[in-house]
Amino acid sequence: MKSTDFIEKFEINNNDKGIYSVDLCPISNTIRFTAKYDGCIYAYVVGDFNAWEKSEAYKLNWQVDTNDGSLKMIKEIKFPNGLKPGKYRYKYILIDCNGNEIWIDSEGSEKNSFSFMWEKINDTLKIYSSNNIVTYKRPVELIGVCTGLYGRMSLPEMTWYLENEIDGAKIENGYLIVNNNVPQGTEIIICGKAIDKDLIATKKIIVEDNKYIGTLVHFYLEDNNYQGHDYIWNCWLFGENCSGEERDFNLNTDYGFASYVKEDYLIIRKKQWGNNWINYWAEQTNTYDLKGLYKDVYIIYGDQRRYTSLKSAIIANQTNIKFAVIDDHNKVKVYLSSEPLLGLDFELYLNGEKIEGTSSIIRGKEVIITNIPRHIRANDLLLVSASNTYRPYKVLFRNYLDKFYYSKEDLGIVYLNNAISFKLWAPTSYKVELLLYKEWYIKEEDEYISYPMIYDYKTGVYTTVINKDDANEMYYLYKIYFKDVDMYGNICDKITYAIDPYATSVCVNGDKGYVVDINDKLTKPYGFINHNIPELKSKDDSIIYEMHIRDFTIDESSGVNDSLKGTYLGAVQENTIYKDVYTGKTVKTGLDHLIELGVTHVHLMPVFDFGSVDERFPSSNNRNWGYDPKNFNVPEGSYSTNPYNPITRIIELREMIMKFHEKGIRVVMDMVYNHMMGTMNMDNIVPGYYFRTDYLGRFTNGSGCGNELATERPMVRKFIIDSCIHWIKNYKIDGMRFDLMELLDINTTKEIVRKSRKFDSNFLIYGEPWKGGSSPLMNGTFKGSQRNENFSVFNDTFRDAIRGDNNPSNGFINGNQHNAICNWNIIEGLKGSIYTLTSNPNESINYADAHDNYTLWDQIEKSQNQALTRGNYRKNLNIYPFNNSYVRQNILGLSILFTAQGIPFIQYGAELLKTKQGDHNSYKSNDEINSIKWSDKNKFIDVFNYVKGLISIRKNLPYFNIGNSDIIKNKAKFVFVNNESSGVIINHIDLSEYDKGEVVVIYNATSIDDYDVNAYIPPSKTGYWNIIANDKTAGLDILKKVKLNEVPKLKSFSIMILCNKTDM
Repeated sequence: MKSTDFIEKFEINNNDKGIYSVDLCPISNTIRFTAKYDGCIYAYVVGDFNAWEKSEAYKLNWQVDTNDGSLKMIKEIKFPNGLKPGKYRYKYILIDCNGNEIWIDSEGSEKNSFSFMWEKINDTLKIYSSNNIVTYKRPVELIGVCTGLYGRMSLPEMTWYLENEIDGAKIENGYLIVNNNVPQGTEIIICGKAIDKDLIATKKIIVEDNKYIGTLVHFYLEDNNYQGHDYIWNCWLFGENCSGEERDFNLNTDYGFASYVKEDYLIIRKKQWGNNWINYWAEQTNTYDLKGLYKDVYIIYGDQRRYTSLKSAIIANQTNIKFAVIDDHNKVKVYLSSEPLLGLDFELYLNGEKIEGTSSIIRGKEVIITNIPRHIRANDLLLVSASNTYRPYKVLFRNYLDKFYYSKEDLGIVYLNNAISFKLWAPTSYKVELLLYKEWYIKEEDEYISYPMIYDYKTGVYTTVINKDDANEMYYLYKIYFKDVDMYGNICDKITYAIDPYATSVCVNGDKGYVVDINDKLTKPYGFINHNIPELKSKDDSIIYEMHIRDFTIDESSGVNDSLKGTYLGAVQENTIYKDVYTGKTVKTGLDHLIELGVTHVHLMPVFDFGSVDERFPSSNNRNWGYDPKNFNVPEGSYSTNPYNPITRIIELREMIMKFHEKGIRVVMDMVYNHMMGTMNMDNIVPGYYFRTDYLGRFTNGSGCGNELATERPMVRKFIIDSCIHWIKNYKIDGMRFDLMELLDINTTKEIVRKSRKFDSNFLIYGEPWKGGSSPLMNGTFKGSQRNENFSVFNDTFRDAIRGDNNPSNGFINGNQHNAICNWNIIEGLKGSIYTLTSNPNESINYADAHDNYTLWDQIEKSQNQALTRGNYRKNLNIYPFNNSYVRQNILGLSILFTAQGIPFIQYGAELLKTKQGDHNSYKSNDEINSIKWSDKNKFIDVFNYVKGLISIRKNLPYFNIGNSDIIKNKAKFVFVNNESSGVIINHIDLSEYDKGEVVVIYNATSIDDYDVNAYIPPSKTGYWNIIANDKTAGLDILKKVKLNEVPKLKSFSIMILCNKTDM
């Protein structure tokens, strides 16, 4: 029930005599009179309630009506003792500019006074139950809810009894309990009496058999709109025995919609659809852990907590103040569940003492409190209340905390000779303790050694320094104390436990930090400190190979030692091969394969500690891409040979990086600073600061994963930059790819670029210039923001032109080759997108597939056969793959990437025609779907050799990594064969002026064999052309030397590369 339900409003519009209204609120004993009459300077109201006497207490003055924004004469009158029920007459006395009185007492054509009825509002009692059915294994919780003065809901002490005694049924401690002697279908009438009020209520509950399994999950939406014409709220369930499934709510309870859930984890989401699409994650809640064997769990939309009793859920839900926040130093914003009653005064209390002199502005459900003191500390308890009407509510310190900035680079653990420094930024807590544990599995509240920490009021940082021998190689957490207010409005302590966000080493599954010096020689493989980084003359020389650590070697065909499959060390094991059991032929796998292929960079999908894999139980179904950050500064443990040893993962990741470097391959890390798997740890440290929230404090969901980091806040930005520098400095990585980069504010991105370039001017930074949902961030890192800023973005426009979008649709290589717009986009991409997206071509990451797209093969096949189903991809390829048009389309797509200006990027296995059987979102699919099958290299060795040849051409000839936009504009010329819709493009790059010769690339995306392009081939300045790539072979070897008009006819879906100088 809303507060406004208790306000009765009358409005009288008498045209020439003005507009008048009265708002009655008996439960707050307040009446609000308004009058609007031009030419008057003020007014009085007189009536039965004041003996018809004019007085200052009943004088109406001009002011803005916050309800509609218009100017009126208004007086809000409070009657401390109320009025007796009955009819009351009244009139307005208007005073004009000359001091004359104008009496307004006509209502319509009658000559009587205005009147209103004053009535008393009585309390009501209602019984709520956790379920409307009861079984002998599932008692039902009973709560009596009394709605009374001010619309407040209270939970009175209750006396419970059954209307009729039933053998086997009883009420005990507020629960209805039945045994199996009570027949199914029995109706039980519950009676409840409020002990301190003369109120009684009843409720019927039905007995059913015990067919229900799992936790009954109740979901509450304030507006009750659980389903509409284009959406429905439902559950997404997953766990150890469930890789993921959706379930609709199928029950109505007193609390909301509900469903039984037996899986381990739950997300509630808003599934939305339109004409041609479904967005399964339009909105969503946190991930909730249901492994505690709860009978009932209550979830409130917008509240990140879960409740396990009906009582606590009702109390949380009926809070009249929904949210209160201080972002600016001079005001507090309060948001109410409904418009406040007339006559309410909102007050602030600082550490229990009322703040005098504040002012309140009420605008509907929003209240702004100003004139607040400037001396408020970050860890003070600031409460807002309203004349005992609403229970006190703790004001959240959000952007207000920006001024408590800590600039030094020593947060977390720092080793100091014979001591260790621990520092934590926790400005809103009043006490923090460091807890040390001997073992990782000890519960947080058990068997710890505690050390107090000293608080700096200026920065909000807690510090303690401990002897090295007392803390080294111990596990640790922080115990954090906050001043808070409980559900009854009483001031109390709130205690949380948290992992150090700056932790650089953790236990298995990352639930505790581990005290170790990661700069100690024992944590570094031999030679790591001074090992050589592969030379990179220019970013334009980069060739990126995206790979997933587990998928790269987990398959039996990888030839990697069984103990190293799917690990950091397995990724760099040398001399591994796959041997065909029938032919005896062998091919290189793993690291040797990458060296043979010739890429310059490996892009490692997340290798920081993520939360979606249980490191204790390696299995085919216990895998994930890893875009679920848990501990940003720690290597993932499931890729180490011993996740239980906190040091092993550190050493092995470093050993892998060093080995890649030794073999001439640079390393890019995939960074996910847009969201976290869970918000609890950061919120346990600084509630409400690290994540973006809306006006009610609810997490915004620009990531599509339930939350988004507030990168624009100074201490969040610092954390991200510190994390980036940690990986660059301590692990010697050579680049970073940023997931959903538009959720990083551009200032944070620029600062990362600026600091990383101090280590290496060719340090690669690139990312996805988009987001996964609606976000309040206005200055994100979007497409185009990279211009002249020394970082790059994925060029999805070029990708779509090459092979179509992710629906999947068609592009230049697979069916849309006669679309002029598509063909012009191909040319723009070949130029490095310098006329549309970039200032310099190396700002464009050119790709045709990535981990979260269809593989290039699947895209090509699915787009041309939408009925294709899992298990039927890449079937019936003959022994000569280049005779297959899909294979040639695949090669054509890769050829476009490697002959385009910009930085080419391929997904692992693209060089082997990798298929995931149409599973384009295989983030948690098993090894069979995701892993590289190295037998494919043997099967498609000609394809591999072709891609290797393309890379060799790109690396050794100067035509496709020019880097200078002016040279590209002047020296790269494109022509269409016949017309712009023909599907055949010729690219001519003439660098003769620089003594580098010329190249011609012909792209035939048509289905026409023997395509003659001689009429469009420019003459070579040397009088001849060397063919170095055709429909079957690519590389530096000259396949044939031809003169003008002697260029061979092209095969359908193929390229040809001609050059006149290869000795560079």
